[in-house]
Order: sequence, then structure tokens, then C-alpha cells
Amino acid sequence: MTSDIKQWVQSCERCQVAKDTRLASGSFMGHLLASRPNEIVAVDFTLLEPSQSGFENVLVMTDVFSKYTVAVPTRDQRASTVAQVLLNEWFFRFGVPGRIHSDQGRCFESTLIQQLCHLYGVSKSRTTPYHPAGNGQCERFNRTLHNLLRTLPVSRKRDWVSCLPHVLFCYNTTPHQGTGESPFLLMFGREPRLPIDFLLGRAQDPVQGEVQDWLVEHQARLEVAFANARERLLVAAERRKERHDQGVRDAPLQVGQLVYLRDHSARGRHKIQDIWSSVVYQVLRAPSGGGPVYTIAPVDDLQKTRNVHRDQLKAHVGPEPVPPFHQSPP
Repeated sequence: MTSDIKQWVQSCERCQVAKDTRLASGSFMGHLLASRPNEIVAVDFTLLEPSQSGFENVLVMTDVFSKYTVAVPTRDQRASTVAQVLLNEWFFRFGVPGRIHSDQGRCFESTLIQQLCHLYGVSKSRTTPYHPAGNGQCERFNRTLHNLLRTLPVSRKRDWVSCLPHVLFCYNTTPHQGTGESPFLLMFGREPRLPIDFLLGRAQDPVQGEVQDWLVEHQARLEVAFANARERLLVAAERRKERHDQGVRDAPLQVGQLVYLRDHSARGRHKIQDIWSSVVYQVLRAPSGGGPVYTIAPVDDLQKTRNVHRDQLKAHVGPEPVPPFHQSPP
């Protein structure tokens, strides 16, 4: 009888829609890894306090392998602005990347950006909806940027635009914890000459002998740096995944299982609004290897498919809804 009562209580549809009864973490972590510079560039906007020059948007572009980052203040987040900044500040400076990764913001998913990628032969990937961790590269840099700019004196906080190049230079020339090398070295194949080098009288290594000999030696050093960076990035990613996956409690969803989808439609104050949509969905495709992205569709219209992260789903408990359960299409 106890189990029947527990099952009956858990099957309350009103409670399932209104309460967030899931455990803290419901999905295993995936990786976004690159093996060389300019293979994948992650982009995102961060919004800061309005500067005295009228800027408040910053378009952040980060090379996933080297961690080299460019951040450009903009007056808006329009697709045309994104396209112009990508061309002028990345494509024409560092070459065309193999792939651009972003969230599903309108400015990144617009027809203009799709045409730009097609014109230059760039692949385009995106995160799942309402899952900023899927673009963790930019999210992590944004936190670093905020922390660094927060240290500005109160009198200079509204002048953050003029301080941004200094902050970026410091970030790009400092060894990164993930790679063990500075983003500048991995991006350009050499360390920059810093003011401290001049003060200490340290000169860069002069070219000895023929240029071809120097190129061979330089390439060898770079290959070693790249190999070490790849190994460290992989180890760091596996360590993060292990720590994260230890906290995963929810069982993976199965094909055919019924689920609720987190409701993001509420606007304004919504502390007592339902957390989950009342529409019941069916899992049509589950990720292989314990990944986090599932394909779902409403039980009454299996053609309206969408890909969502596991964190946005909650298993349905209780009898099958009306209309009745359908088997997923082959």
C-alpha cells in the first residue's frame, strides 16, 4: 500500500508541472575540444554597464584551442554588426575559422550569418536552447572579464572601453591553466615582447643561420607546444567531466519515454508560475554515449521535433496522457 500511495502522489499532474522535483544535475557533460588554432571559434555577447562613450555590448570571440580572445564593444546586437565584427576583427586578422560556435541568439542564427558562413566555407554549430553552459568557453571568459573590469577604480568604471585592450593583452599573454601556455604563443607561434623584457634587457632570440633552418626549428618547437596543449586540454576536460558526472543523479531518458519540458514563456515576475509546460512530450531520439541532447516531440504531433538539453527535461510519472502514447517513427 505504501508504494501505491507514493506512486499516486508522484503521478499528480498539477504537482509535476508546478514543482521542480528533479535533482541538481540530470545529464552527463560533453566536450567542445579543438586540436589546432582557428579550428573552432566560440562567440557570445556580454552586456556591461553603459560606458561614457555609449557602449554596453561586447562581442566576445574565443579560439577554443589556444584560448586567444578578442572582445569588441558594439552599440547593438544586430546580425549585421556581428557579421562586420567577425570579418574585420577575426577573418581578416587571423584567417577564416573552420567552425563558429554560439548560442541560439537571433543575431547568431540569422540568415545573414548563415550566408556569411556559407560564403566563406565555415561550419556553424549552436548550443541547445536555454543552456549557456553549452558555450562554456565564452561564458568562462566573460566571468574573467567581469572580474578584471570590476577591479577598476570607481572613477574609471564607466571608461571600461578604453581599458578593454589592456585587459585583453594581459589575458592573452598570460599562461592559461588549461593549456599551460599563453594564448598568444599558441595562436601566433611565438611569445610577445613585453614591457618587462625591455626593462630587464631581455631581447628576443635572433635568427641564427638561414631562414629555412630557423623555420624548421620554430616548427618543431610549435609542434611540441601544440601537443602539450592538446594533452593538457584533454586531461582538464576529462577531470571536469568526472567531477560533474559524479553529481549526476537522474537516470538517462529512454526512447519512447514521456517527459515534461521546462517552460520559459513567463515574462516579468513569475515566482509562482508553473516551472514545466503542461504539454507532454515523447523522447524520439536519445544521445549515444550518455550525451546530453535529446530529440523530443509533443505526443499529439510527433512531427514537431526539437533538440533540447537533458537539463530542460523532467520524466513524466503516471498514466499515459490523452492522446494515447505513440511509438516513435522508424
